[in-house]
Amino acid sequence: MRTLRTLVAEKRGAVAVEFALAFMPLAITFFSFTQVGFLYTAHLVFKHAALAAGRAAITTVGPCNPGEEVDKRRDPQDVKDAAHDALGAGAWQNKFASLEAEASYGGGDQYGDVHTKTTARYKCSVPLGNRIVCTGGYVKMEEDVVLPHQGARYNNAGGCQ
Repeated sequence: MRTLRTLVAEKRGAVAVEFALAFMPLAITFFSFTQVGFLYTAHLVFKHAALAAGRAAITTVGPCNPGEEVDKRRDPQDVKDAAHDALGAGAWQNKFASLEAEASYGGGDQYGDVHTKTTARYKCSVPLGNRIVCTGGYVKMEEDVVLPHQGARYNNAGGCQ
């Protein structure tokens, strides 16, 4: 059996131990920076989706346009579909969970500003980095877009306000 003095004096394997001790902090730092980069890119894509939802909300045909029934309302699903489509096919649509988009129209003035609120949860996917950067594996994203109504003003003869 080797004595303690012999084990302490032995130098073989010292480089492997030093590498193992230094590798984990470096790997965690690298993966965390990678996850932060993906989060930044995802936030840009999400902002684009929120803007697309806002554009869909302001250009959706309203209840007082010619050829429509007076009691027909804007379909909220159109706004959500526009946000979902703006994420693009494939990778980005799979990264966002529970995408919601809703629009509110100018506090009684149908030609006032249109407020669109878009929310989603982004799924962090970088190993090790997602545990450091993302709590619970998801990051909640919210974006509010306010745009002027783009609809034309029509005659109020049909009972529209």
